[in-house]
Amino acid sequence: TENSLNHIMFLDPAGTILFINRSLPNLDPDTVIGDIIYDRLRESDAALYYRHFEKVIASKKASQFDFSLYDDEHVHYYECRIYPIIEQHEVIALITDTRDITTQHLQQHKLDRNHTLLNTVISNSPIIIWALDNKGVFTLSEGKGLAALGLEPGQVVGQSIFDIYADSPQIINESEKALNGEPVTSILRFSKRVYQINYTPLFDHNRQVVGTIGVANDITELDNTEEQMRILSQALEQTADLVMITDGDGLIEYVNPAFEAITGFTYEQAQGHTPNFLRSDKHDDAFFQKMWETILKGENFNEVFINQRKDGSIYYEEKTITPICNAENQITHFVSTGKDISERMRTQERLHYMAHHDSLTKLPNRTLFLDRLRQAIARARWHNRLIAVIFMDLDHFKKINDNLGHNVGDQLLTQLTQRLSSSVRTGDTVARFGGDEFAILLDDIASEKDVSQLAKKILDTLAPPFVIEHKEITVSASLGVSIFPTDGEDSEALLRNADAAMYRAKDLGRNNYQFYSKEMSARAFERLTLENSLRHALQRDEFFLVYQPQIDTRSKKIIGAEALLRWQHPELGMVQPSEFISILEETGLIVEVGDWVLKTACEQAHAWHKTGHDNFKLSVNLSSRQFNNPEFIKSFHDILDSTHIQPQLLELELTESMLMRNASKTISALNTLSHYGINIAVDDFGTGYSSLNYLRRFPISTLKIDQSFIRDVLDDDDDSAITLAIIVMAQSLSLNVIAEGVENEAQAAFLQKHQCYCIQGNLYSHAVSAEELTEQLNQQST
Repeated sequence: TENSLNHIMFLDPAGTILFINRSLPNLDPDTVIGDIIYDRLRESDAALYYRHFEKVIASKKASQFDFSLYDDEHVHYYECRIYPIIEQHEVIALITDTRDITTQHLQQHKLDRNHTLLNTVISNSPIIIWALDNKGVFTLSEGKGLAALGLEPGQVVGQSIFDIYADSPQIINESEKALNGEPVTSILRFSKRVYQINYTPLFDHNRQVVGTIGVANDITELDNTEEQMRILSQALEQTADLVMITDGDGLIEYVNPAFEAITGFTYEQAQGHTPNFLRSDKHDDAFFQKMWETILKGENFNEVFINQRKDGSIYYEEKTITPICNAENQITHFVSTGKDISERMRTQERLHYMAHHDSLTKLPNRTLFLDRLRQAIARARWHNRLIAVIFMDLDHFKKINDNLGHNVGDQLLTQLTQRLSSSVRTGDTVARFGGDEFAILLDDIASEKDVSQLAKKILDTLAPPFVIEHKEITVSASLGVSIFPTDGEDSEALLRNADAAMYRAKDLGRNNYQFYSKEMSARAFERLTLENSLRHALQRDEFFLVYQPQIDTRSKKIIGAEALLRWQHPELGMVQPSEFISILEETGLIVEVGDWVLKTACEQAHAWHKTGHDNFKLSVNLSSRQFNNPEFIKSFHDILDSTHIQPQLLELELTESMLMRNASKTISALNTLSHYGINIAVDDFGTGYSSLNYLRRFPISTLKIDQSFIRDVLDDDDDSAITLAIIVMAQSLSLNVIAEGVENEAQAAFLQKHQCYCIQGNLYSHAVSAEELTEQLNQQST
């Protein structure tokens, strides 16, 4: 017993200490032999021992109790088991087996603290205690643990352990060691149970072994629990999720390595504190009030927390807080598990931003603008206030893109955004709808006068030139205004009516603003009707061509004609080109329609050439979008092949402004056309800004004097001077010159006097059908 890990005492029934192998506090083996144990203990401990001694003597059965003792610095915990030694049915002595369970107690406490998810308290493990004589015969067999082995207390007394457990080498071997005087401590797995075994040899006064006492603690459940807790502990330590356990007051008892890695706070820094050190300013008090209300009711709380790391950075945690209750359904702990979803949230924020903002200017887009407009309408309706919507479109922005390139156009839009944003009030919204279209929401205005002042301010803000790549660029804008609630009570109506007002501003010369009126809606509806009809006009064969003859005033004969597009609407009748050509341009339909015009005109010209009009030249207008289409040259080549027209008898007309856009690219395209033998004419010459140097670089064959100069050539000195200058320029460059819009003989005489012999206008013929022009050609041939 001297080497036993347990404290063993032998006492007589009166409590006299006969033997003690190891000291307990206040019980020194060298001084206590022969003393009454009650005299050596504190009053409370003495009473505890006395009560259990009396119980064992009376019942002749073992008894067990736990107690604690204090030294100067620490508290120690013990488990004491008292066994009776019985002879002739009388208790002649008592054996106390006292085990120091401080380590187990502290480990249990630590397990309870660190692994509250298991919510299992391991205590009061069942034990088996037995005594053997020096032959290995059972003299004692007690303990509630016997039931797990199918035995009753005392059932094996009188039998040899070597007979009963002959099939268990470990029991036989350890029993032999103990009977040879060797203390044994081991773990035994037997009959599907796990036991912690302690063998303590018993010696007589001659140090001869007279027997042994064995104690077996059934630690099966503890072993299983420890295995589960080991697995759980590893899971908590290795999981990528943040795990935090607090007590019922919210003080942190445990955090896992993932928590430390993600937050930057160590276990030591977090322990004993509330999680408030993680709080950012992204949640209001109501958020945390709802959290506490939920978890204090015993319910889980699931939410995304926006928390703050130790370095001050923000992270997003998808967290679940689970209350842990004891057997009395009282909340003892809270377990928080969470995933770091910062990257996912940042991606969502980026996608949300991209979905609601323009990528170039970073302004709100149409979706976000409409959302804010709907909110503003709700507030204005509730507070009986006014709001305004301004729809803005830059004037001739397409020319900037075409002439200077899209990069310059993008820089212009970026600078314009800064000017617009500085022009409005805080709380107003400036949005880009795409291209050069902008919308402005003016929230909570007092009167239309406020809107007028802001619209003027916007126009004034755009007036100073923009400096881009060392170039000064001047732009203006057309603005349309609608007011809630007079001009519409929903977002779509307000925006639609502001758009209609903007088109009215364009019709009135641009660089101005207009308030919406009901008449504008009618015009906008008419324009929309035309646009929808145009989308089907080509398939429905509603387009046709007419031809205006070109006359040589010297011979009075037709030398060519210009093909002109016309539209016969099934319900509206003849629609003027001024009403639908611009719509074809804006919608892009001009590309498809322009190819149809070119092919139809070439087929007709080839028909005229086949009937003997060999020198008849046909002119066809090209639109800007058609000419700049990357597929134009290929499409044009296919038309030449399919119609078999003689290229030298075909003349393509481009406006002066079209030539000047991206001059190097235009020269390349024109050289390709010239290579085919096609003639190139400059239409509306004199209205653009061509320099003589540029004209010499283009493969041009003809200049057409715009009819705006011919109209007043006899009465306006400027128009007369410009007309003469164009004629002289054409002669100096060896170019043909044709005057458009000749209406009377006096104009024709003026032109002929100054050696401009080719004219086109109603003086000789308005635009006629192919049949009528065929008849005219046949008449002059006879």
